[in-house]
Amino acid sequence: MTVYHVIVEREDGWYVARALEDASVFTQGQSLDEITENIREVADLLHGKRDVQVELIIPPAVKPKRRKTTSSRSR
Repeated sequence: MTVYHVIVEREDGWYVARALEDASVFTQGQSLDEITENIREVADLLHGKRDVQVELIIPPAVKPKRRKTTSSRSR
């Protein structure tokens, strides 16, 4: 299994991510879930690595978007 430690930044409303272990593995996305999926896809496409663990490094200045929750209360 390959482990990528991925630094996440925000630019113009997008998350931008790059693996610290391999400069060729980078991507962008609109959510942290999308970043994780994209990193795995890039690792597979560039290097044929399919069993990839992604560990996101999110600096305090990068605030993740909050998920919208729906109330399921019945009256």
